[in-house]
Amino acid sequence: MVEEGSRVLVVLPHILPNTTLQRIIEQTVPFLRKWQSQLDVVVIPEFKTSFQLDSALGKMYSVIRDVLLRYEMINSGVNVIFNNRHFAKSSLQWKVGLLPQGSTFDTWQLELENGQCHKMEHYALHEDTVERIVGPRDASEFRVTALGGTFDHIHDGHKILLSIAAFITSQRLICGITCDELLQNKKYKELIESYETRCSHVSRFIELLKPNLSVELVPLKDVCGPTGKVPEIECLVVSRETVAGAETVNKTRAERGMDRLVIHVVNVLGGREEDGWSEKLSSTEIRHLLQTSHPMN
Repeated sequence: MVEEGSRVLVVLPHILPNTTLQRIIEQTVPFLRKWQSQLDVVVIPEFKTSFQLDSALGKMYSVIRDVLLRYEMINSGVNVIFNNRHFAKSSLQWKVGLLPQGSTFDTWQLELENGQCHKMEHYALHEDTVERIVGPRDASEFRVTALGGTFDHIHDGHKILLSIAAFITSQRLICGITCDELLQNKKYKELIESYETRCSHVSRFIELLKPNLSVELVPLKDVCGPTGKVPEIECLVVSRETVAGAETVNKTRAERGMDRLVIHVVNVLGGREEDGWSEKLSSTEIRHLLQTSHPMN
């Protein structure tokens, strides 16, 4: 189990090329392994469009996870933080902070020198390639947004989904979390986290991203959940392989005299649509890996 106080911080000046990001993450491996740490990766530039954010998060989580898996560190938690200027002033404590060389980041050093970060190190940038992706500006576009899922052993795919939902929401995010009763037929069900644990992980992650956002966690007992009952919801965030369920939600809302929801689709992390997303990152695969590495009696 990762200690909450054992965290490693990486600050990025912009979205870096894959090889550069890989090199930087490799520098964190000794610290992550020594302390069984969480890794917080903070991206400085502010995102304006969810299209750009979705692309950037997919790339960063994939590169970071590939590095960690190479070192067989399947339990290391990763959080990519964005659009949160006050993150450095949070109550979090980091064992070590990794910052780019250069006077641009003196402010971050000053903010972190108050004991919040026990050790400071730097990395060099040998190129300055900035990824530019255009798209409609939709930050905080919807007052009330909803999404749903099991969120067992919260993983990078979950975090991208939650990140996009928080990004496009200005006031209230309603998150349906599948109740324990509906998970009895899941593979490796003995390793499924409790409803309370799953709620806690979702809540803590959104707090890292957007601490002022009102978050409501509700038990999900059917396909629609709160989207079939709460008229104020404006948008439903889904991953690409669950779009059909979103259409069911809109059909139900129409039958009940409520406005249809805007369906915001987030890319799947891993896998391809042609093969049914068979290689996507999933909680089932994580439970399988946990069972393999720590067989239960």
